[in-house]
Amino acid sequence: MDVPGFAIITGAASGIGRACALGFAREGAAGLALFDLNLEGLTALKSEIETLLSTKGAANNCQIELRTVNVADESQVNTAVAEVAQTFGRLDYLVNAAGIAMKHPGGAAYVETRDWQRVMDINLTGSFFMLRAAARIMLKQEPIASSIDGRPLQRGSIVNFGSIQGVVGISASTAYAVSKHGILGLTRTASEDYAKDGIRINAVCPGYTLTPLTSQPAVLKVMEEKVASSVPMARMGNASEIADGVLYLAGGRSSFVTGIPLCVDGGYTQR
Repeated sequence: MDVPGFAIITGAASGIGRACALGFAREGAAGLALFDLNLEGLTALKSEIETLLSTKGAANNCQIELRTVNVADESQVNTAVAEVAQTFGRLDYLVNAAGIAMKHPGGAAYVETRDWQRVMDINLTGSFFMLRAAARIMLKQEPIASSIDGRPLQRGSIVNFGSIQGVVGISASTAYAVSKHGILGLTRTASEDYAKDGIRINAVCPGYTLTPLTSQPAVLKVMEEKVASSVPMARMGNASEIADGVLYLAGGRSSFVTGIPLCVDGGYTQR
């Protein structure tokens, strides 16, 4: 996927963020900074990546940094991103995978303010804090070259996490859907800001995806019913399939792509 540089991945301890970290490691990233609040999960992931790479030989070494970071905390974000950039010497990719979902029984009229604010703080404001901190570093560095054909790629590439709910509305999901619509607005305007400077900013929009959270029996039953009636492929996606979309948007295969939402959803949003 042509991702030879250094990446930060938020929400890396589980689910799609974890799959993204494994994908970057497999594809030859020089370094990974894994951000999450779950240090135990990050530590386990680091061990898994090291085991994976040990089977591929020393040429595939990848420097791994772990940080416990609350993306909704501006100070924590600024400090952690600056530390990682100093350690690596540059920052080539940011994957904004941290996020939470929440249902609101009864719909918008019954959304609790504290729930609305928590979703916005993590999903939208947290992604903005990460994007801003990373972009300030990327703007000051030289472009990275493609590991495939030597084309000058970018000073940096940022992949935000939207959702099918950033494209359509789904009942009882007011705060989440609004936060993901906001992600697409952030992606589009920031990509306009920095396209001429060599920073590409895109969004991946996952559909119904099998993760540890959605594998819980009560959640899985509801999702399987929705998938059967609404997803043309008639199945849920795997986290690695979403990660493949992220790797495409981050790396050199998409060197002429910026400002887009890539829906990886089994055909859900084309209905």
